Amino acid sequence: MIRIACFLLTTVFASNSVADAFSSHVETDFGQLSKCSQTEISVMKFIHVADAALYSSDCSRLPGLTNELQLSFIYHREIAAEDFIEAAETLLKRNLSAAEFEQIETDLEEFNAAYESVAEGDRYDIRRNQNELLLFKNNRLVGQHASSALGQYYYQIWFGDKPFNDKLKSSLLEPEA
Repeated sequence: MIRIACFLLTTVFASNSVADAFSSHVETDFGQLSKCSQTEISVMKFIHVADAALYSSDCSRLPGLTNELQLSFIYHREIAAEDFIEAAETLLKRNLSAAEFEQIETDLEEFNAAYESVAEGDRYDIRRNQNELLLFKNNRLVGQHASSALGQYYYQIWFGDKPFNDKLKSSLLEPEA
């Protein structure tokens, strides 16, 4: 019983401190992105897996997405690289037509090869601009691909008609007041 209480208290306090880790702005080669929203990602309503934040060149356009975007995640659990790869492929197949998926399949495999496993406290930033899709782990560029189609479609994982999580999608597309 004591172990469960300690776990729950640690989760509550950890989520409050990490949620503040998202800066209000991100500098990119194409200009500044502003934090539009942030939310928690939980499973079974009580296991806090990560915090997520959405950055855009124009938050006033939400729920529409701009060409310049960054989706950031700070993880509270270990996740294997293979899990990111499998989830991306599965969710893109769910949200794209067969022809659209076939168009980006090779580019997706190349981009996904950059994923590394994460430990508690690690951060991934997935940035899209007009020319490419970039992947940062703990502020270090680990992957990039110069495919505008991949950049456009990749965000369907979180914002498509059949996203990773409907609540996450809604929370991220609701600008902070």
